[in-house]
Amino acid sequence: MIVYGTRSTHLKSASLPNVRCTNCESQHKMTVSVYGRHVHIFWIPLFPVGKTAIFECQHCHKGFKKSELGNDAQLAYSNFKGSVKTPIWKFSGLAIIALLIVFAGYSNKKDKERIATLVEQPAMYDVYTFRTKQNYYSTFKILEVFKDSIYVNYNKYETNKLSDVKNIDIKANYDNSMYYVLTTNDMETLSTSGDLKDIKRD
Repeated sequence: MIVYGTRSTHLKSASLPNVRCTNCESQHKMTVSVYGRHVHIFWIPLFPVGKTAIFECQHCHKGFKKSELGNDAQLAYSNFKGSVKTPIWKFSGLAIIALLIVFAGYSNKKDKERIATLVEQPAMYDVYTFRTKQNYYSTFKILEVFKDSIYVNYNKYETNKLSDVKNIDIKANYDNSMYYVLTTNDMETLSTSGDLKDIKRD
């Protein structure tokens, strides 16, 4: 279950000495508190979505909205709100997402480089995960490596999810009595087609 929603936090308060309370007519008793609202997921703030001002007379303790006060309060608040800054931590969720995207991109690049290196230097017992023409996923294991070709043993099973390949990559699923020959060109085509998903080397 994903927990998400909005939350408000106190940003700043100040007194408005030149504002008169419209309820008790007291002067110099009005205060304003500004609250910032942000969207959160699992209580991690993603981004701010606005600010709310709450006015209160410290004499009669009546609360007001900005629209309920006179021009003096409107002007005083306009001068004050410029000093109310949104804290950086309210963007922390976006920062985390950005870092995860950068990390995922870097990891994907390094993984492609690793696979390209292994394709160029095949070794016995390497296990290749690939996408079939029917858009399923399966594996083959290298049995022998020659100068211009390799002998491989294909897995007897396929799966429709890449994440489930580990469940079919077991010794019993390879028929050691049968092998196939893949040329260097075959391997290059597999590598550049995007169908090669992973290479496991023990």
